[in-house]
Amino acid sequence: MAYHDRDLAPETETAALMNDQTSGIGKREAADRPFRRKAALRAEAAKRRAKTVDPAASTKALPLPAPQIAGPLPATLPEPWERLQTIPLGLGCPQSAQMPLVNLYRSDPAAKAFDVLRTRLLQTLKARGWHRIGVVAPTRGCGASFTAVNLALSIARVPESRTVLLDMNMRDPGLAKALGLPAQGDMRALLRGDASYLDHLVRCSGTLAVGLGAGVARDASEILQAPVSAEVLDLIQTDLNPDLMICDLPAILAYDDLAAFMPRLDGVLLVADGTQTTADQVRRCQQVIGETTPLLGVILNRGRG
Repeated sequence: MAYHDRDLAPETETAALMNDQTSGIGKREAADRPFRRKAALRAEAAKRRAKTVDPAASTKALPLPAPQIAGPLPATLPEPWERLQTIPLGLGCPQSAQMPLVNLYRSDPAAKAFDVLRTRLLQTLKARGWHRIGVVAPTRGCGASFTAVNLALSIARVPESRTVLLDMNMRDPGLAKALGLPAQGDMRALLRGDASYLDHLVRCSGTLAVGLGAGVARDASEILQAPVSAEVLDLIQTDLNPDLMICDLPAILAYDDLAAFMPRLDGVLLVADGTQTTADQVRRCQQVIGETTPLLGVILNRGRG
């Protein structure tokens, strides 16, 4: 059965009209929704920017860290020349030396002769860039050690110079006795690399260091021509940087030490004794020296007037 109430019609129409109006509002809201979303996003971005702190301002605002005090810097080792043990010669007392030394007799003609030899030798070596010489004699007792010691003392008087005197006469070492100094060890151990030159050499002054020998080495020739001996001498030359290294060597005609050691030398000084050396001995020495190592000169010791 159908039922129709006329009074209900207006309500139905009113509801329809409201639905139409609501539908229209929903359409407008849907149309406006993207704009509201963009506005909300812009507002949120503005809030984030407001909360963001300027890095520069933040850096300025932060307190600086307290400076840290560094510990003491490690001490720098002095150069090798300064690290050598220092033993003064004590040349004020003639009794301390066992041979005449030019520093004790400056007015003696022999002292003046050594000064002349010193000047000419240094000029020659400097012109050629040489730094290492050997002092030898034909036979024992001609004065090779006397010449080596006094030449070293004369050169050491030159200000700001450096001289190293080495007792390479392992057959009969005598520089320690001549200078009145104790030997720190045998030269054999130094040249074989068993001892450091820093422990073996001693510095007598700011311009002179000496390497003394104690004890006889029967294998001196083999030691002198071994490659390790050249390495030791090169190390001394590099570290100490002396202007001149003087090597006192045994007699040429008695041993082959000089022949074995000549490749390590820049030149040779030959000392002849006016009371015992013959012309034939000098000639034989020149043959041993040959042409590979320059003969820097022949020094006449105890020459006859």
